[in-house]
Amino acid sequence: MITDRVGFFPGHVNIGIVIGKTGAILIDSGLDTQTAKKIKKGLDAIAQPLCAIIQTHAHADHFGGNAYLLGCWPEAQVYAPPLEEAIIRYPILEPIYLNMGAEPLADLRNKFLLAQASRVDHLLPLEDVVQIDGMEFSILSLPGHSWQQVGVVCENICFAADSYLGEEVLEKHKLPFLVDAHETLLSLTKLRETNYSGYLPGHGPYITSVINSVQKNIEWHQRIYSVLEEILEEEHTLENALALLCERLHICIENASSFVLFRTAFMGYLVGLQKEERVVFRFAQNRWLWRKAGTDVQDGAVGDER
Repeated sequence: MITDRVGFFPGHVNIGIVIGKTGAILIDSGLDTQTAKKIKKGLDAIAQPLCAIIQTHAHADHFGGNAYLLGCWPEAQVYAPPLEEAIIRYPILEPIYLNMGAEPLADLRNKFLLAQASRVDHLLPLEDVVQIDGMEFSILSLPGHSWQQVGVVCENICFAADSYLGEEVLEKHKLPFLVDAHETLLSLTKLRETNYSGYLPGHGPYITSVINSVQKNIEWHQRIYSVLEEILEEEHTLENALALLCERLHICIENASSFVLFRTAFMGYLVGLQKEERVVFRFAQNRWLWRKAGTDVQDGAVGDER
């Protein structure tokens, strides 16, 4: 516990806990049933029934424990941001979007990408204050890692979801998952301007000052921007550029799940660069070609530039 009422279950995915008037409110629920059973054991140990689950975003490792927990406490209420809510209720959407909208391969139907479905009882505002079981929660819009990801603040403790990652997690993954690097950087800037008593990311240690961690994340994303711009000094297809980026970052992709996650993140960085008018694309010979803005196109190539 951080305060008398606010704490967390540490793990690969940190799970927040707030003690309300009638029971415990969780911020996310972890990856799967195994994780959820540990949460139940913890709640039983402090004699707190589950009152509610607040979902920060709809990735399988953050709501995969819902099905088991709601089976134990069917009266518990689930809160989620609007777009994230759709994926929590229909989790097949996650491997669908990772597979570029096509029917998900069998290799993408695993617990890391496809959680059990969960009902959602209430839509969260993207930026407002909500009351749950006698406790006040400030909801912060922190998109980028996911489309409508939110942070949750209670008693001046910020559960920051995956808006930033612990340093060890950055080093491990090298190319952090996101859907929009531009929005990710805006969320990091927003978080850097806050002054809460404590911060807990979805992945990483609890800290009392977020400045250094956020700055590390900003520099990490900007470095990937720079590497991509170096690669795109020459025009490349998406697949070639992704392969070159992974080579530069010392990433070795060995399975379908890793490939679709890295590909989506890679596209999220390109989207960010394109929003900032630092890269352009065109089509030629049935290929989608990308290059750094301001670089020349080879003679004879034809295509519409964006």
